[in-house]
Amino acid sequence: MSRTRAIGKTLSIAAMAALLTGCSTSGPSSTEKLAERAVDAGDYNTAASLYRQAYDANPNSVEALLGLGRSYAGLGQYTRAEQALAQAKQRRPRDSEVLLELARTQLETGKAQSALTNLDQALAISPRNLQVITARGIALDQLSRHAEAQASYRSGLAIDPTNFALLSNLGLSYGLSGQSDEGIRILRELVRDNAASARTRGNLALVYGISGRERDARATLSTDLTPSQIDSNIAYYRELRTLLGTGKPIGKLR
Repeated sequence: MSRTRAIGKTLSIAAMAALLTGCSTSGPSSTEKLAERAVDAGDYNTAASLYRQAYDANPNSVEALLGLGRSYAGLGQYTRAEQALAQAKQRRPRDSEVLLELARTQLETGKAQSALTNLDQALAISPRNLQVITARGIALDQLSRHAEAQASYRSGLAIDPTNFALLSNLGLSYGLSGQSDEGIRILRELVRDNAASARTRGNLALVYGISGRERDARATLSTDLTPSQIDSNIAYYRELRTLLGTGKPIGKLR
């Protein structure tokens, strides 16, 4: 979508939101549907406002709380997101979608153990949910439980052998646990894919860096970063390499 079309879509959603605000006949379900469109357009401010309207109209709406959590997370307001999602969990404690979103928010704020608890609950409810399996692996990696994380990713790959997110996180996990060659092998294949993003290339650069292949790391980062940003990343990789060399675990990355 072009930038002009994206702006137009956001403006049209905002205009419709204004109409809904002044229209007492529009129920929460209509408001929530419009809020979903705002999220799809990346307009998290409008989405949060609309989901708040839906919640005020029906404080028992788990969908409104779930939407609020996603919208606040999209704005980087993780404390508010966690509060909304914790309320959603209280109302619907066995909803795997709610548990997953709450765990994702907790991962963003360094609460990996709390996230893992929620993800274990979600996995018991939805054992083949690949998003849950992926997030659970990330939580285990943040806790430096890399062997368990890799087992989680592989369990997901047994369901979908070509899943991009699972493969990317598995490659990174191998690098964090000192198995750089295997991590590089996986990630080098992924960066050739059209689905590859700056995050994917960053994962490969990190594994290059902690294995001492700084030239390869710089070349990989050059697609997305400035020279000064590359220098900063290389310095960080050296810190991680030192930790690995002393046998210290590497969990949550900056």
